[in-house]
Amino acid sequence: MPHVINPHRGVRASAHVLCLERGRALLTRRRGSHGLAWTLPGGPLDFAEAPADAARREVLQSTGFVVEIGALLGVDSSRGSGTAPVGRRGPTDLHLLKVVYAARVVGNLVVDDVTAWGSGAEWVDLGSLMDGRRVELVDTALAWAWSAVPV
Repeated sequence: MPHVINPHRGVRASAHVLCLERGRALLTRRRGSHGLAWTLPGGPLDFAEAPADAARREVLQSTGFVVEIGALLGVDSSRGSGTAPVGRRGPTDLHLLKVVYAARVVGNLVVDDVTAWGSGAEWVDLGSLMDGRRVELVDTALAWAWSAVPV
């Protein structure tokens, strides 16, 4: 990461799910610097919220699906940048922690903000996903899931 003159540091924690069903993954679209890309449903933890609870809440908000949380697949740790907190100037150096669970869809609810953070959710065929634009977390979660399957 380039040198930052006025660094503010912070930690951002989020919880996500990998739902696999019949050769497909439940994914959402995220707008990034390179356009739209597939990502795992999920989002930031609220203060004092358990990661599994955050994952259920965020998936419902972003997809309209009710999920049952399964095994913890892993925790991705990376570094990024963001905007400074209110009242401060300059960029923020962020430590990003992404907790990823296996999950399965157990229901579907209609919510007002299903597409609030992008173009909604879709079941994406794993074969076509490998040829499409996706965030690195998708590949990481799939590797965790496939390494957890007994041979």
